[in-house]
Amino acid sequence: MARLPPALAAGAALGALGLLAPGAAGAPAGALASASPSVASATPGAGAWSVPAALSACAAVGPARAVFPRDKPTHATGRGAIVWSGASACPGGAGTLVSAIGRDDVPAMPSPARAPGGAKLSLRPPLAVAPAPHGQLVIAGSPPASTGGGQLVQGSAGGPFSTLGTLAGAASQNALATGYLGDVAAASPTGGASGRAGARIDVERYFARGLSPSRIVPAQDGAVQALTVSLDFRTDAIAVWRQRGALYAHDLPASGRPQPTQRLAGAGPAPRVAALISDDNRAIVAWADERAGATSVYLDVSSEGVRFGRPRLLERFADPAGLAYPATSPRLVRLSSESVMMAWSGAEHGRWVVRTAAIDLNGLRRISTVSDAHADSLLSDLQPGPDGEAIALWTEPQRTADGRLDVRDQALLAARGIDAYPGRTIFAAPEQIAAAGPTEDATLAFDPASDRALALWRGERGAVSYAIRASSHS
Repeated sequence: MARLPPALAAGAALGALGLLAPGAAGAPAGALASASPSVASATPGAGAWSVPAALSACAAVGPARAVFPRDKPTHATGRGAIVWSGASACPGGAGTLVSAIGRDDVPAMPSPARAPGGAKLSLRPPLAVAPAPHGQLVIAGSPPASTGGGQLVQGSAGGPFSTLGTLAGAASQNALATGYLGDVAAASPTGGASGRAGARIDVERYFARGLSPSRIVPAQDGAVQALTVSLDFRTDAIAVWRQRGALYAHDLPASGRPQPTQRLAGAGPAPRVAALISDDNRAIVAWADERAGATSVYLDVSSEGVRFGRPRLLERFADPAGLAYPATSPRLVRLSSESVMMAWSGAEHGRWVVRTAAIDLNGLRRISTVSDAHADSLLSDLQPGPDGEAIALWTEPQRTADGRLDVRDQALLAARGIDAYPGRTIFAAPEQIAAAGPTEDATLAFDPASDRALALWRGERGAVSYAIRASSHS
């Protein structure tokens, strides 16, 4: 949202991105239109995605995350890595595992993350992982003996990992975000149900080798929940959280006067929240509010000065098949073109679907459905690539004989798309990554040195599985 993206020459630009696929046109303005491409009629993968492989037979606890350090969308500053928590039955017991990824390489065999002295690093899950300055990555988790706050460790893909700082809240309450140049921010709640609740924001600038002084976000009494954070080019930050039945946002300029906390809307007990701040002093917050088996999806685009108005309701529906709204939706990403794309799980004719939309200075104008409207589709991830594109990743849970959805039996699919200025997204036909089977905690990452993408998920017996989408330029 920082700047309006340049207009794309429709035929040449879309052809170069490989997006002139049948049925991939954008939806009519103002409509929840379904592109409804057929997965069966598509050539699944068309050779783009590698055959799924297990990274290790060792079961993972929670999702595996891939990170690629960078200082701009097309420039890698260090080796990528896959990070996850190994289960207690793994060789050597439970611990934090790292698998390095070189340019154009497949992931290396995983090894335990280690401290500078060689001791095994064991952060309790869930883990949060993000790129960091100087070709490194940062991991947030809880030390094994901790009963309260979390810990930040930082190192290269090959290790070792040193303590970067502590976090105020437990691992499950923390949030990480990476800025344009590799700056990294960690948000953690302070206080609790009683006492002075709030949020602490810690930032490591791209030119630094440590955290800047912590910034404290004032909040009301009561526990801070659903905390998320975003950084812009100048390391201005926005923090968003739920507290005492409402959703709040707080703008934290890197310099200048502190801003007041703004109430966005009432919110149920477990909203799914995404936030993004741009260097034109504007911000976006999207969230899904689930109450009594029904979900409402909202968007709030600020005016200049990060001043929020009345949120916009994008859709409201009864959760299909009685399945709870996924924790992985909605998603907001900044493309390398500096435009913004949103994706979320919606509903259509009693089935789950995946929606996308472009957001610019005029807000959100056109919504498209990129999944197959004849199958249930749950958004897992949305990640931007180096060429102005993004990939949406989702699962298709299978229906049982009595109509229920079996989230232990899911196919994994993805689609590549762009912001086709003005105001719409165009996605190619879905590509099947993995056939129906055990599929949990699917995530995605792009290698900034190419437009190669890496999909990760927990497969058979909880083992980390992966597939690689080859560069479109190869």
